[in-house]
Amino acid sequence: MPSFTLDEIARRLGGELLGDGSVRVSRVAEVEEAAEGSVAVVIDRRFEKRIGSLGAGAVVVGPGVEPQGKPAIRVAHPKRALVALLGLLHPEPVRPAGVSPSASVSKDAVLGADVAVGDHAVVEAGAVLGDRCQLWPGVFVGEGVVVGEDSVLFPNVVLYPGTRIGKRARIHAGAVVGSDGFGYERDERGVQVKVPQVGNVEVGDDVEIGAGSAIDRATIGTTRIGSGTKIDNLVQVGHNCQVGEHCCLIGQSGLSGSVTLGRFVVLAGQAGISDHVTLADGVVVGAQSGVPHDLSPGVWLGTPPLPREQAGRALLAIRHLPEMRRELRRLSERCRQLEEELARLAGGAKGEG
Repeated sequence: MPSFTLDEIARRLGGELLGDGSVRVSRVAEVEEAAEGSVAVVIDRRFEKRIGSLGAGAVVVGPGVEPQGKPAIRVAHPKRALVALLGLLHPEPVRPAGVSPSASVSKDAVLGADVAVGDHAVVEAGAVLGDRCQLWPGVFVGEGVVVGEDSVLFPNVVLYPGTRIGKRARIHAGAVVGSDGFGYERDERGVQVKVPQVGNVEVGDDVEIGAGSAIDRATIGTTRIGSGTKIDNLVQVGHNCQVGEHCCLIGQSGLSGSVTLGRFVVLAGQAGISDHVTLADGVVVGAQSGVPHDLSPGVWLGTPPLPREQAGRALLAIRHLPEMRRELRRLSERCRQLEEELARLAGGAKGEG
């Protein structure tokens, strides 16, 4: 495990060193569990007044936060500093280059420099693996698949034939890219006949795909995932979807077929998008929302989705529906009584006439 002095870390983070720069740390720890030899990043304001009592060897703090005598580094963005520290002190292990004796690699596949192919992995004919790709045990790379350099495929990832993966991709265990889109046509008897799915999937650079997620091949043409997009675990992307750059699809969200997402779209957990819907750049869809129509930029909540401010008022009104219903019944009964009284008075007036 690497270790660094606080002075070295401050220079790497571009932060201000406060206190003893010779203090050496070798790991990042949670604030309340940190001990000597570790550094804690104080993000939660609850801990700002307790820094002096923390067990950490050093702390990283934000602007205006006093370290109370603890060796520290002050940075402009503590969360960004945490990301850098984790990469520095906890580097991800790299699998040794080479092909496992139990792997099956076609003689017609092309492997770049320093590629690692794990136990029982399969690489079919015409597949191309870029330099420094890592295939963990049980990975399947189908015929004609292209995987960009520095990509990591974790155990049991499946890339169907014709799939194209960009550089520096991270695809987690059990994810499936390029499986058939869900398409059927009923015949004259009402029986569902499978529509052949003859397209493929293209994934851009710097994309991460979570465990158990599935991205379907296009019926015709290409399903696309834009560069920089991050996909959580258990996400479904249907056939012919076009996902823009730097989108974020959170766990159990799903796209029906032919959905288009602009750039920087966020789908919160269990959000569902109907087929052929388009979401503009920067759209944010709240958790468990169902989207049956196109959305313009903004934050949308509910089913069908409403703009955040309107949805807030609607949710507040929902809380009062029982009492509003009782009041409506009371007013309705009062109206009925008044109508009867008016009718009686009107009848009496006619009798006097």
